Amino acid sequence: MKLNTLILIAILVLLYQPVAISSEKMDWGRLSSEQQKLLQPFSDKWPSLSAERQAKLMKGADRWLGMSAEQQARAKKRFKKWQNLTPEQKDKLRERFRQFQSLPPEKKQKMRQRAQWLKNLPPERKKELRQRWRENQTMP
Repeated sequence: MKLNTLILIAILVLLYQPVAISSEKMDWGRLSSEQQKLLQPFSDKWPSLSAERQAKLMKGADRWLGMSAEQQARAKKRFKKWQNLTPEQKDKLRERFRQFQSLPPEKKQKMRQRAQWLKNLPPERKKELRQRWRENQTMP
């Protein structure tokens, strides 16, 4: 299993819903064979990981295993983009994510609809809107 996949699992765990954390550590032998395969690089240090860390890694592995091949490919692509961001860009995105998570469900839904609308626009129209937005950002 590639290290990138493991890091991606960890990011998926951190970005999505909170993990219900068990206060008890999980014995490596109690993991499913699929979980063990995905988390193999952690096998030697598994006993020394906190129960919280173990739970997060298991949740990430389960999430990964539940994805279709298409979803996994999309997640890998997004992770590669994430790796290429500067620390400042990552911090900015984390803050935006926190802000989005704090919105009421209706506002989240409205933002998702707008994002889908933008995604479906022709490339020329997207470029035009992006340019107009940038111009408005530089105005005092």
